[in-house]
Amino acid sequence: LLGVSLGALSSPSLLPSAFDPVMRVVSIAVSALVAGAAYLAGSADAYVPSTAASSSPLFTRRTASASAATPTRLNASASSSSSSSSDAPPLCRHRPRKICLMVEPTPFTHVSGYANRFNEMLRYLSKAGDHVDVITTDNKTPADELPKEKFGYDIHHTQGFTFPLYNHITLTIDLPEMKGASIMEKLKPDLIHVTSPGFILFPALFYARVMRIPLVMSYHTHLPSYGKNYLGFIPGIEEFAWWLIRWAHSRADLTLVTSPQMRDQLVENGVPRVDVWRKGIDTVRFHPKFRSDEWEQDD
Repeated sequence: LLGVSLGALSSPSLLPSAFDPVMRVVSIAVSALVAGAAYLAGSADAYVPSTAASSSPLFTRRTASASAATPTRLNASASSSSSSSSDAPPLCRHRPRKICLMVEPTPFTHVSGYANRFNEMLRYLSKAGDHVDVITTDNKTPADELPKEKFGYDIHHTQGFTFPLYNHITLTIDLPEMKGASIMEKLKPDLIHVTSPGFILFPALFYARVMRIPLVMSYHTHLPSYGKNYLGFIPGIEEFAWWLIRWAHSRADLTLVTSPQMRDQLVENGVPRVDVWRKGIDTVRFHPKFRSDEWEQDD
């Protein structure tokens, strides 16, 4: 993954024509440092959540259910009971928080169920009074047409590259601009929420570890299945995909998945601290005010 991202950054076609060659070399060196820092921060087996996360009210319930033998490490099996209730928590349960959302591909011009999920999340975070800064990337949309805000939240676009295996989307490692660093310094977020799998994980891991910010990862694309379907000719590709997932998500304070089945798969394959990000209903589009007795009778 690092090799692809470095190659993308060093490609002249992906950088401004006036970009100084020396700065291109610097960007490559910085990207290596980012990935190296994330790797050297600790092995997947040895990682424990940040001190900030352990004391945060975000994780209080989970910490209480963790094993007494390892009070700073959260038990993945404890999450299996957290989705037993169908009651949605009240929006005002906690004080408003500051959140940095790092998401790729962009949910604002890329149409998918994934995009719906993030747009609905932002809508409800706005209702809850939370402050969110969004970092994303989009090389496919003209710069003057890129959305600047959503639900009152600023959207920051950082430089990205087209993924060779799926050229319909833009990915990023937030280089050479490192917009995330300036946003973290200004916002001082209570947590970082980053999408997975993807390249934006590297800067998110770096910012979270260096700045001691709790890190939430949401898992949206099942990497082992894609590896099997698209790169099945490579021996051990599924095992390698699971290794990548464990490596990344073991460094998160919390991993969110979109179904109980996916949660069970990740837990069975050694990913700790997994919970289900439950689906909801768009109550704006599917509001009872749109009920039509005439339509029902015609049906």
